[in-house]
Amino acid sequence: MKPLHDAHSPDAELRRLYESFVDDVYRFVARRLGLELAFDVTADTFRIAYERLSSFDPHQGSERGWLYGIAMNVIRNHRRAEHRRLSALARIARDATATDETFGRVEDGIDAHSRLARVLDLVAELSADDRDLLLLYAWERCSYHDIVTAMQIPIGTVRSRLNRIRTTITAHIEVLSHE
Repeated sequence: MKPLHDAHSPDAELRRLYESFVDDVYRFVARRLGLELAFDVTADTFRIAYERLSSFDPHQGSERGWLYGIAMNVIRNHRRAEHRRLSALARIARDATATDETFGRVEDGIDAHSRLARVLDLVAELSADDRDLLLLYAWERCSYHDIVTAMQIPIGTVRSRLNRIRTTITAHIEVLSHE
């Protein structure tokens, strides 16, 4: 594999990667694991990236996608904490009685909180791979190509999984809303 920008030293490459993508990686990790772990996991991600600079192949995908892939592997070590966090967010959304001014009416706010709780419960129930894919797409706004790079799966798999996840979540929400 070809290293990142051969003309630069590994230290300069890490600095460039860090300056370019640290905010993206940090936000991704913070959303997945919470602020208390985000700094450490982001640091681990860039430490591992530094150790693997020579393995990056720009023909296989973008630097951003490569870094998200590393971050996801570090995050895998924190899966239980993530599951608890999503469940807690769902409980908070379910238990919330106050609404935002943007909801307009109290009923609309309660309904929105209820739907959010259902969606978060469903996301927590997804397989680890499906949850990674959905969160990269929805929270991080990654392109399909960045997801391909991060997850090392074919683009057709990205498309079909996203479609299946959307269909499943929509169907569950519709069933719950008729109860």
